[in-house]
Amino acid sequence: MLPALAAWTPEDILAAREIRQVRPDALDCFEPPRPPRILARPTCELCHLYVWQDGIWIDVTDSMQ
Repeated sequence: MLPALAAWTPEDILAAREIRQVRPDALDCFEPPRPPRILARPTCELCHLYVWQDGIWIDVTDSMQ
């Protein structure tokens, strides 16, 4: 997943709204998107949690367990 995220900034991802799949060449999105959920803190609901840190995406899943 991290190689696919490398091409995208947080601004790109937020502008895409509801993403179905992330690839290096495209963000595949649902149309129409649902309103975003606003979470109070980083939350790992699926398998991995990625955060933007120091200009790159990192997987912080292991540090959350």
